[in-house]
Amino acid sequence: MQVHSDPVPHVQPKVHQSFCWPIGTKIQLLPRTRRLELDFVQLLEQRQTRRVFSEPLENDTLGEFLWLACRNRSSRSSPFGIDQESRVHPSGGAMHPVHTLVCRNSGPWTRYDPIQHALFELSESTNSAKSSREAACKILEVDRGILIGLVAEPGRTAAKYENPATIVWRDAGVVLGYMSLVAEALGLAFCPLGISGQPYLTDYLTKGDELEAVGLAVLGAD
Repeated sequence: MQVHSDPVPHVQPKVHQSFCWPIGTKIQLLPRTRRLELDFVQLLEQRQTRRVFSEPLENDTLGEFLWLACRNRSSRSSPFGIDQESRVHPSGGAMHPVHTLVCRNSGPWTRYDPIQHALFELSESTNSAKSSREAACKILEVDRGILIGLVAEPGRTAAKYENPATIVWRDAGVVLGYMSLVAEALGLAFCPLGISGQPYLTDYLTKGDELEAVGLAVLGAD
């Protein structure tokens, strides 16, 4: 196992320029407005990885899932060139380097915007989505499941910390953990995959190190 140096805050903050994502068609999602009645202890007891995705997931349900698992609650200005955010899940230094991509069937990737609670189509991403789905299908039967890709923007965390790599990977794990609990609470099937999605998840966007694939998962209704 590779040994990483511990992350340490910079003495002087660095300024990060956010990655410029291609902006395509916008799909506005609806928030979860109904109360979610559940016993949290029971939820923890019954949560499990579910691998049957026999029914298509409606946009309303997808919106509820992303609202509960990924949305931005507030932002504040910072000396790092980007806003620090308060989302429903924690992140090292409130830098939130992990972006969530969503793909249905044979379509292109869409990127979830946690502030607008909307999906934006990523142009020229159809081949990437196809390669990602093919990789996922080598592990399990995706069927009608929605493919979720996690893409990290390491520069966000690097603006605050030296040796940021372990924070970025831990953040990706936190996102998957929150998604697994929210999926269980909503009665959905959810399965994180043991592959990162590199390089096909990011190569169409950049040839540099601005982005890094940090996980794939499948979400759906069983």
